Amino acid sequence: MALKKLVVGMDFSPGAEVAARRAGEIAARHGAEIVLVHATTVPQRPEVPASMAATADALVKVLDDRLASERGELGAVRERLAAETGVTVSTLVVDEYPDDALVDAAAQVGADLVVTGSREKGRLRRWLLGSTAEHVVRRADASVLVARAGDPDHGFGRIVVGTDFSPGATLALARAVELAQPGAVIDLVHCLHHPMFRPVPGVDPVLADDYKAFLAQLVADAHARMEEAARDHAVANVQFRNHVVEDQPREAVCDLAEKVNADLVAVGSHGRRGLRRLVLGSVAEATVRHAPCSVLVAR
Repeated sequence: MALKKLVVGMDFSPGAEVAARRAGEIAARHGAEIVLVHATTVPQRPEVPASMAATADALVKVLDDRLASERGELGAVRERLAAETGVTVSTLVVDEYPDDALVDAAAQVGADLVVTGSREKGRLRRWLLGSTAEHVVRRADASVLVARAGDPDHGFGRIVVGTDFSPGATLALARAVELAQPGAVIDLVHCLHHPMFRPVPGVDPVLADDYKAFLAQLVADAHARMEEAARDHAVANVQFRNHVVEDQPREAVCDLAEKVNADLVAVGSHGRRGLRRLVLGSVAEATVRHAPCSVLVAR
C-alpha cells in the first residue's frame, strides 16, 4: 500500500503550512507526488443592467486581483516545497467550498492520503478540528491525516494505534507503519469493555473467580492477536508494544497518547456510505477531536 499521491489543503494559514511541511516529509520518504489544493472564488462577470455595469466590472476586477494573488502564493508554496523535498508538486485551484474541494480533488486525482491542518483552540481540550478538516475526515474516501502544529517534521516516532482487529483497524496499523520513521515505537492498544461480566460486590466469590479467569483469557487472546499483527507488519527498526486495557476505546487511545507523548494516533473508520458517511464511528470521531497530536483516520 505504498503512498503515491498526497492531496494537501492549502489556504495559507499556519495550519495549512504545517500540513504542507508534513506532506513534504512523507512524500520525500515515499517518492510520492503532492497536489496542493486551494479553494477560492473564480470570478465570472454577472449579467447586469447597463446602469450597474461599472459596479460589476469593479467587483470582477477585485476578485480577479485576489485570485491572481492567491495563485502567486500557491505557486510560491509549490516551488518551495518542491525545492525542499525533491518531489513533484502540482497545484489545483477549485471553485468550491474547501471541504468539498479537498474531497473531490482527492477522488479526482486518486489520492492515497489527504493531509489537512487543524486549528488550536486552547488548553483545556488541547485542540479541535476546524470545520473544513472535520468534514474532510468524515467524507473522504482516502485516508486522512490531520496534522497538528507542534509535532516534529522529521517523521512520526511515537505512534499509538487503536485496534479492535477489524479490517479498518488492520488498515490503520498498516498506514501507521508506512508513516513511521526508523526507530519508531508503535503502541497497539486494545480495549476490553464487558460490564455485563463485571462481578458485583457481595456475590458468590466463585463467580468473581470465573470473571477473573474469563478476563484473563480475553487479555491473553488480545495479546496473541496483537503479536500476530506486529509480526505481519514487522519492519526494520520499528518496535511494537502491546496494551490491553479495560476502558472505552476513545478514552484509552487518547489517554495512552498523552502518556507516551505520541506524535501520531491512527484509527480506522467505519467506511460508511450515503447519508451515514456524514457521521464517523464514535471512536474515530472522539479521537480526531480530542487527541493531543496528529491523527490518521485510515480507509
